[in-house]
Amino acid sequence: MLTDDLKALRPDNPVAEAETVKIELVLQSELPPAVVAAAIGAAVPGADVQVEAAFGGATDKFHFASFAGTQAAGQEAQVFAFARALRTAIDPAIGVVETNPVLTDGLYGALAVAGPTTELAMFACETRLDSSHAFGWVHPVIRTPAAWAHSRGAGTIVAVIDTGYSSHQELTGAILTTGQLNLVEGGTDARDRFVSGFLRHPGHGTLVCSVIASRGDADAAGQTSGDGAITGSAPAADILPIRAIKSVVSFQQDTLPRAIAHAVAQGAGVITMALGGPTRVAATERALRDAVAAGVVVTCAAGNCWPSVVFPAAYAAQGLCTAVAALTKSLTPWKMTGRGPEVTIAAPGENVWGAAKNAVTDSDRGIRATQGTTLATSLTAGVAACWVAHHGGRAALKTRADAAGTTVQAMWVACLTQGLIRPTVWGGATDLGAGVLDAERTLAAALPQGVTGTEAVPDSALPLAGVESTASILQVHLASHDPAAAAEFGSYLAVFAPEILWLSHRTGARARAASNGAESVGRTRDPRSAGLELALAARPALRAATGGLAPALR
Repeated sequence: MLTDDLKALRPDNPVAEAETVKIELVLQSELPPAVVAAAIGAAVPGADVQVEAAFGGATDKFHFASFAGTQAAGQEAQVFAFARALRTAIDPAIGVVETNPVLTDGLYGALAVAGPTTELAMFACETRLDSSHAFGWVHPVIRTPAAWAHSRGAGTIVAVIDTGYSSHQELTGAILTTGQLNLVEGGTDARDRFVSGFLRHPGHGTLVCSVIASRGDADAAGQTSGDGAITGSAPAADILPIRAIKSVVSFQQDTLPRAIAHAVAQGAGVITMALGGPTRVAATERALRDAVAAGVVVTCAAGNCWPSVVFPAAYAAQGLCTAVAALTKSLTPWKMTGRGPEVTIAAPGENVWGAAKNAVTDSDRGIRATQGTTLATSLTAGVAACWVAHHGGRAALKTRADAAGTTVQAMWVACLTQGLIRPTVWGGATDLGAGVLDAERTLAAALPQGVTGTEAVPDSALPLAGVESTASILQVHLASHDPAAAAEFGSYLAVFAPEILWLSHRTGARARAASNGAESVGRTRDPRSAGLELALAARPALRAATGGLAPALR
């Protein structure tokens, strides 16, 4: 039966560069990849499967199984059904707790749910750009010049998990040459390879690095000075680039666990990820838990186009990172920002200047005003670097956090949000975080002397696998974004949690696309697997949250 299901995932007309079906297996105990591969082979005879430990070690609780010759794109419902069947078919002695499909996703929800149509090009997940502002206009807004009197981030390593970096005058003196990692092509050279084409976004990592640590200064009027044209929010911090993806528009999240673990091992005080999507990867949660336990501050983008907060930023609800939303220059919400109670803070994300190098032939001096939660997250990461440096570095902060019975991440969030007042232009909105990023206030805030209430649950309170169940993650998501659907979800639907979670995000992205002019995208829905379709027959709110009625039932 499973063999037939796998054959059905082999397309007659393969799509160029399409990702093969990849399933994350979450185990109760650590096992070698070869043992896991043998168990899959016994459950699916004839399967051409390659198994890799999520963290690259000899044994692991988290493994990624890739099935050669298959294609996930356009067959996601069948992939979810195959993953569920695989879990029950594998020998129980292996201790498989969950099987989560690892699907291709990205920040640009509208692009991720449709092909390159004229209508979609009009939508494009963007707002109108304005390049008339001073290169450093964001600095007076987030009060970095005042914060720099305390710290400019010197001595703090910011790990940028992204597409890598390139030669550019805005990065002069900012990039660490040792400790780099490339999880795309392999090796220790994290330079961007400028992979181009549909749904590619080369140069994104260079942009992020510049907004964080471009050397220079800025005055109260937003005028910058230095070797480059712009100035980062932590102009003395060091950047550790980790090339984990080719693009933030279309990628899989399976490289993130190793990237995060590497950043921790290399001494990063801050990890930033201006990327994300609707796919839950349990190993990423485990990696974030390890990073927080080690005293690292993590900042993540709430997401572009996806109206709900995407992963990994969604883990802010578990106290594992800082989720950052984007604002306009007037501090109103950027039209395409991800929003929700998971958001920690908001920062400028429209018409923010940064390095622009998207091809190997582009100038090393180009800059551009651009937009997205990428910019808001990068600014916040720089402020985090200044905060870490101001308090003596990662090790010193961890010692103080341990003494207070809390974590450095929770202390950072407390200082970041202390005393903030939401701007009146938000209209009372509570889904953009505590307020606007304020670097000076953050550095001036006293460190908490005890538990803050935003800490992640201790490992001792977690299941054997060391992470929350996907059903628990889904319940938090639904409670935050669709209470009616949350009321219909119960333990009997836990096996469908990965599919419901993915569909909920996709449905929201389609609705936003429709509201911004891409009506055909909004009218289309992603198919549910047959099992989920049957399970939701009498649950109208969950049906609506996952795309509404099936076409045959309308």
